[in-house]
Amino acid sequence: MLKDKFIRKPFFILLSLLILIIGCATNKEGVYESYQKSGKIEYYKPTEIRQRHVDSLNALRLEKGLREIVISHSLNSSAATHARDIYLQQRAWNFGSDGSSPQERAEVAGFIGVVIGENVSETFEGEFLLLQVWLENSFPRSILFDRNASHIGLGWFQEESGKIWWVQVLGKEPSLS
Repeated sequence: MLKDKFIRKPFFILLSLLILIIGCATNKEGVYESYQKSGKIEYYKPTEIRQRHVDSLNALRLEKGLREIVISHSLNSSAATHARDIYLQQRAWNFGSDGSSPQERAEVAGFIGVVIGENVSETFEGEFLLLQVWLENSFPRSILFDRNASHIGLGWFQEESGKIWWVQVLGKEPSLS
């Protein structure tokens, strides 16, 4: 019986350490990688997803000598609304089902300024790989690195299959000075 106590104690210590190590190795930052790896995007905090996306983009913009952009709640709203719309249309494009343009949707959402461009995508990937895809294509890249951009919105809609319809809108608000 005394022998069992000595065997159990190290076993529980090792088991506890193993659980701790596994816990550290899991996705604790809440980074959405993809449906297959992370589960549904709805389990993650939208503000954190957007901030990581903007932080990554801003790091790249700073490397090119461009100013940082900031998140716009109205552009987020415009992007999220359009993401659901392109899901319903089943095509990733810049036209609303009502014929609206990115500028018109941004204005309806309350954005005061000019929309520089809108990037759309349908993919199973998370916000980091999505940014990489847009950077590999000249038109989306030209929007991401437009020197006039000052604000950004990011929205998405996820299907039951895990496919995500992403929309990113960059705009320029008028100066307050």
